[in-house]
Formats: sequence, structure tokens, C-alpha cells
Amino acid sequence: MYKYLSFLFLINIAYEKSHAQSVSSTSVKPARPRAHKSVNTEGALVHPYSAARPPQAEQVIVTGTRSNVRASHSMSPIVVLSHADLTRTGQPNLRNALATLDPSINNTPGYPGQLGFTTKTASLRGLPANETLVLVNGKRRHTMSSIFYGGAMEAQSPVDLDLIPMSAIDHIEILKDGAAAQYGSDAIAGVINIILKKSDHGGSAELSYNQYGSTVGTLGDYGRGGNLFFNDGFKIGHDGGYINISADITGNQWTNTAGYAPLRKGGVTTQLYPLQANGQLDPREYGNRYRQLYGVPETEKQAVSYDMAVPLGKWAEFYSFATYAHRTAYEPGWYRPANSSQNIASVYPEGYLPIISTKDQDFQVTAGLRGRNFFGWGWDLSVNYGRDQTTPGLSNSINVSMGPESPHNFNLGTLINSELTVDYDIHRKFDTGILKYPLSVAAGVEYRYNEYQIVAGETAAWEDGGYVFPNGTKALPSAAGLGAYYPSAAGTYSRMNGAFYLELDQRLTKKLSVQLSGRNETYSDFGNTLNGKVSARYQVTPWLALRGSASNGFHAPTLQQEYFQSAATFYTTLSQQNNALVTTTNEYSSVNSVGARALGASNLKPETSHNFGAGFVLTPIKNLDISVDVYRIDIFNQIVPLNVSGNGVTGAQVMNILHQSGAVPDDGNYYQYTFMRNAAHTETEGLDLQAHYLSRFGRAGTVNWTIMMNQQQHMIKRINPLALNLGSAVQPLFRNEIGNLTTIYPRNTLRMTGTWNFGPLSTTVRISRYSSTTILSNLGSTYDEKVEPAWLMDFDIAYRFKKRWIVSVGGNNVFNKRPNVLSSKAQSASSLYQINPNYSTASIYGAEGSYFYGKMRYTW
Repeated sequence: MYKYLSFLFLINIAYEKSHAQSVSSTSVKPARPRAHKSVNTEGALVHPYSAARPPQAEQVIVTGTRSNVRASHSMSPIVVLSHADLTRTGQPNLRNALATLDPSINNTPGYPGQLGFTTKTASLRGLPANETLVLVNGKRRHTMSSIFYGGAMEAQSPVDLDLIPMSAIDHIEILKDGAAAQYGSDAIAGVINIILKKSDHGGSAELSYNQYGSTVGTLGDYGRGGNLFFNDGFKIGHDGGYINISADITGNQWTNTAGYAPLRKGGVTTQLYPLQANGQLDPREYGNRYRQLYGVPETEKQAVSYDMAVPLGKWAEFYSFATYAHRTAYEPGWYRPANSSQNIASVYPEGYLPIISTKDQDFQVTAGLRGRNFFGWGWDLSVNYGRDQTTPGLSNSINVSMGPESPHNFNLGTLINSELTVDYDIHRKFDTGILKYPLSVAAGVEYRYNEYQIVAGETAAWEDGGYVFPNGTKALPSAAGLGAYYPSAAGTYSRMNGAFYLELDQRLTKKLSVQLSGRNETYSDFGNTLNGKVSARYQVTPWLALRGSASNGFHAPTLQQEYFQSAATFYTTLSQQNNALVTTTNEYSSVNSVGARALGASNLKPETSHNFGAGFVLTPIKNLDISVDVYRIDIFNQIVPLNVSGNGVTGAQVMNILHQSGAVPDDGNYYQYTFMRNAAHTETEGLDLQAHYLSRFGRAGTVNWTIMMNQQQHMIKRINPLALNLGSAVQPLFRNEIGNLTTIYPRNTLRMTGTWNFGPLSTTVRISRYSSTTILSNLGSTYDEKVEPAWLMDFDIAYRFKKRWIVSVGGNNVFNKRPNVLSSKAQSASSLYQINPNYSTASIYGAEGSYFYGKMRYTW
């Protein structure tokens, strides 16, 4: 099938070229004379998802340039995704929609840590999510308050894309190039600029249902979900003012990909219940052994937004936009069997499955004034404030140290991250008298204040109640399922930074254009950083252009990376002490804590980068465009968590250091610390390809063809040594972390899409291929988790009837492709009970299998 589609694509190119038909490209939307004068044409009787476009119409982009240019004329690779493109994925959230459309964007793979189950992230070009800057209408978006420990999400606190209403998005511009010199911190992998709808009339309402095609065992609910999207635009006054409002209400149930708990695993009996008095297995061991629930969390979300502008005479315009979202997500933790040390059998005789919840309150509001002529300068003054508050909790759990009277529901604390940004930007063109073409100058200043707060959880969530089991074993403190925030971790932290940038755009000749950008930022906690970028574009022929760029960039360590603290206590079995149970506390520590400092932690430095890119844009005929760009990104002082364990004989040196520093008591228990450090110099090399082509078949309609591909390779060039000798058991970069940086993302991702528009009918087929991915194990290569290459197919069919109504059905991964299960070696090393299946988390496309949806939309 795949060879046939590729062959058909090439045949149509040849057919159109031989007949020299002049047709327009419809891969992107037309430019608008003024943003708030956009026209909503959803009611027009064309193909269901997007309005008719005039010949040779092309999207004018604003990302990566201070002066609007056409997408194909940009000096760096830009992908433009319309609202129609997002809709055709069938996904109710932005993160999944982007990962479905663009092969350089992937949902972050790997075991995310238990908090990471309820909040997901995405990455660009296989780099950590913190390395991608997210803008909304060109203004910096605030990041989430959580920080993750596990998989490719480790050490990350990026923007939560899921909290931006899908119904509010007009289109998205993805700049795949380093842009720190233009936008500041985080723009190492690139920039995602989300442009909100600005129509002053018309709108739509959409109701949809979705679910996965299969489930495992008896606990999941197929991820069944329903969504309601609303959008409407209104005029303000008679001079072009508008307000456009949107609202999303979404919800879905759990999925499950976890198998059953076998009676024996690795040659050892897997008991769920205590032995009977006669030493025999409890009869319940032979009953239902599906106990673990693992997959997509149960989620409820309400999100609203507005975008508005009001002219203030001829001199200026007031504008504002905002988003607000409330989300509650529930994800099961690890099943605790009846005989678990974290259970009291009289309380949970069948064991229990703790439920982790996260409640998010997130908003951002921007307001500003902009004008076109202040002594010849265009100007823009804006104030932007964003805040994300996350409150994790536990239900169906227990703090065994409080005995049978322990509560079962716990508030674990609250994390709050807020950012206030004030920008003033100016721009104009100058006739220098030296060159034929004018010089475009843009400059600006920025002030940003960032605050991060940790609020301790309720006492019952973290205290040690002193309960002792009948066999004399002291019970573990804290609620089971997810670590709480202790009072010692609570605090409020802040920093400020100021920035100045200058950007020069000059067309040197009719064919050659260059852009120079420079930005200086000064932070209150780590000092100054200076970044620059040079870009050029040369139009070799009317149908061939070359482009390239070189820049340096940076990612400032987040306050979450610097100050987050939490703790979790568990039992460790020590074989050298006759399998004795020893209490171990894992401290997720700030680099400023006494214990972390004693173990060699130091103040975090910013990650810095060198970015190089070069490519070409090919437009041999009007309805065909191809771009190919190669890139290299070097990141220095990349921030990675270090786990320093004091367990057992090998951790004796670590425990001595902790005891001597006074960080932990010499009470016979073990302690381990996890803290951030600038660990490595990494190098990423890759290639991005995108091609768009339009075939016309007369009365049979048109077909839009798209091919997109990302090729990437990640390498570690240098590992920074530890500050002091912590013993042979502590590596400066463990094998698992090396895999998270180098092998967990596919080297090659391919998308081939065809959209057939035939009157009121639109059909899209999308074929994707992912190359293999691997999670490296600290136990050695025989325990690695490898996911084989995979082909997936999506489809979407939409039909417009009675002018206003659109009905669509579709599916992703319709042939139910799932990753291979873990090898027997990897399963034996897993601390989880379930097998058959026990899928690898290295799967970039997840393990849930096929996904289907149906939607009905009304437009006005």
C-alpha cells in the first residue's frame, strides 16, 4: 500500500507538469490585510474543513521575523498548520494533534514518573521539551509548575500545550531553528507560535465522541470521551474592533495496557496475599490477577479564551487576549497487594490501587497598545502575566505509619509557577542611500519576573505516625502512591531578568537577503548571556532558493530545576543482609540543600547551544513546493538529574558523606539524593523535509499531497565529571540517562498524507512510519527495551450538508499497531507485577492501539 501511494504521488507530479496546468497551492491559508479584519468563511459550500483560497495564496508568517514574509520566503524552515489540519487529526488536545501532524514533534516517551502520568509533554527534534519556546500571538507562554523525574521528560518543566483551547486556534507556525537571539531563553530546538482566531463574526459549535478500539484486562474503559468546542466572533464599535471567544469542555475515561500478575515471575512465586497459617498459598491467588491499571489518565478539562482588539483613533490600537483552563486528571499508581509492606490487611484485604490526581488551574492574560507611526516607528507595548497551579493528591491510599485509622484521601501539596513579562518593541524601515533596498530595523526591551512556590501537603500525607506491625516491623511514613511535599521543602523563590535585542534585515541584491539578530539578557541569579544569529537566503533561480543560519542560544535553568524538593520513603531488600527490609528515603533535592551540596551539587548554569542550519526551497511548478533543511545543534551543560544512592555496601561512601555533613541522621536507614546538574555536551544532527503538491482531477475533485520527514541522530560528546568521588556505584551519567538523551527517540519519522476534496466530501489518509527506539538499562544491554519500527495509518472522512452542518468520522492507528512487549530479561528486572502484555514505554506512538472518533459541527 505504501509503495503504491508513493508511486501515485510521483505519477501525479509528472502528469501535472506535462500538461503545464496552472493551479494554486492550497497547503496554507491566505494572508490577511489586518489581523482583526479576518473573515470567517466556515459556512461556504466548499470542502468541509477549510474555505476556498484564491490562486497563489500563501500564508504570511510572523514567527522568526519582525517583518511579515511569505512562508516559502523565510530564511529558516517554517511549518504552518491550519485549524483544519488540527481538526483532521481527530485529537481533542493540541499536543496530540501536533505530534500526529509534524514528524519532528513527538510525545515524550519513556517512563514519566508517577506525576508524569497525568501531565504529558512533547518535544521538538528529539530535544528536551524545555528547549522549545512556545508563544501565543507572538508573546511568551508561561511554563508548567510541575517537574518530572523519569524517561525523556526528566528535568523538564515546559509549557503545557493541553491547556490551550483547541477551538481558539486559527493556525500554528513552527519555526525549526535556534531563535534565542530573537526571543530569549528556551528557543534552542525552535519556536511554536500559536495564533488565536481573530474573526469579528461567525463561529461554530462542535460535539464529538472518541474511544480506543481495545483494552487489556477488566479495569480499563477504552478511554471513552466526549468533547464540546465553541467559537464565536463579534464586532466592537464601527472602526474594526472585534472580540473572538472560544470554549472547550473535554473529558475521557481511562485506558489500560497492563497485563495480569503471574503466579510466578523470574522463577519466583508472585504473591498477592500472605501465606495461610499452614504455609500454603491463599486460594485467592488463583482468582482474578488483573490488578494494575496503566495508560491514558481519566481527565476532565474546561478551557476558555478570548482575543480582542479595539482601534483608538489613528494613533494606536488596544489589544488583549487570554486563556484559562481547569483540569483534573486521575491516574492509578502502582498496585499494592494485600501482603505489601505499604498495606494493612484489615484495611485493604484485597490490596489497593492508589489513585493519583492532579488539579490544574492555569491562566494567562496579555494586554497592550500598538501603533504604526510614532515618529516613523511602529511600536508595541504589552504586559503579559501567566500562572500555573498544580495540586497533586491521592485517593484510595493509606499512610500505614498511622495504623488502621489512617485517612485514605490526601492533599500532597501545591506547586505554583508564575511569570510576568513586560515588552516594548519598535520597528521601521530606513533608506540608507547605500543599497537599493531599505534596511528593516527592529529593537526592543523586556523585563521578566518569575516566581515559584512550593506549599507543603497536609500533615497526614507525610508524617510518621509510629505504627508498628504485629511482627515488629516499623511501618513506613507518608501516604503510599506519590511523595508529598514536606514542610522543609516549602518555600517561595523568585528571579528577575532584563533583555535588549536588535534585529536588522537587509535585502542586499534582488536575490540575496540577510538577517542579523543580537540579544543580551541579564538574570538576577546567574548573570549575563549574549546571543546572536545570522541568517541568509539566496534566490538562485525563480524556482530554487538556498537558505542557512548560524546562531548561539541558551536555556536558563528553571526555578523548578533549581528549587523543587520532595521525598518518598520505601523498603529496600538487601541480599547481603539475608534479604532484610531496610527503610530508604529518596530525597528529590534542591541543589542548595545541605545533602546535595555535600554530594557535590552546585549552582546550575544555563544550557548553551550552537545551532547551524542549511537548506533549499524548490518550487519547480506552481502547485509543488519542496524544502529540505539539515541542521546541527550542540548543547553544552545540559541539565540532567543525578541519582546518588546510599543503599547497601556500594553506597557506604555516600552514606559517610551524608552523615558527616549532618544532612541525614545516622539511624541505620538508607538515603539517596536526586538533584540536577549540568551533566553533558550533546550533539544532534538531523534533516527536515516537507513537500506539498496539489492534483486536480476535474469533476473528481482535488487531492492535496503532503510528505514530511524528520531524520535525527543524538550523540553525547562529553560527560562532565562529578565534583567529588562518590564511589564506583555512582556514575556521572548512568546508562539509562544516556539512552534518554540518545536512543529513546526514533532516528527517522515519516508522514505521507493525501486529502481528497470532492464537493462537500473530504477524505484524508495519513501513513506514518517510526524507526526503532530503545531504553537503555543500567543493568546492561541484555535488559534494554527495544521497540521495533512501525507503520501506522490514520483516516478522516468529513461531509458537509445543508451548508451549515459537518459530520466526520475517523481513526488513528486504525490497524491497532502496538509496540512489542518487553523481553523476558527486561520483564524479570521490572518492579511491576504485570506481564502479557508488559509493553515498553519506549514506544513513541504509545501502547493504546487504535483510536476512533465521530464529530458533528454546526457553523454560522
